[in-house]
Amino acid sequence: MNEDEGSSWFWDIIRRANGQASALREILWEMNESDVARFHEEFVRTSSVLRGEPFDLMLGQEVSEDGLMDIAYWVVAQGRDFYTSVLEQPQTIPRSVSIGDPAVMHHVTVEVFDEKFGKSLDFF
Repeated sequence: MNEDEGSSWFWDIIRRANGQASALREILWEMNESDVARFHEEFVRTSSVLRGEPFDLMLGQEVSEDGLMDIAYWVVAQGRDFYTSVLEQPQTIPRSVSIGDPAVMHHVTVEVFDEKFGKSLDFF
């Protein structure tokens, strides 16, 4: 995997969170500021791979920009194996994710950073 596809450190955190925003929150809460920021950066960078071609073209007009972001973040939250399988078989990317799905957890890092360190962390 290249650096846009996440480090082993990043994927271990994703594995430990097990698709649950609440579990990710607990893991991040125990980290220092630089590690939370690093995790956020890797999460955004890794998911951004799924928002470009061919994924955006495949989903086309049926998915909004926000919807595409949620799908990308959800795929990353499923773990390295699932993420890799979607990269290798782009046609398998989900067409939608449920609002409120606990694996749509991109907001968790921003919330932890704000609550624990009193600083804002850019979403994108």
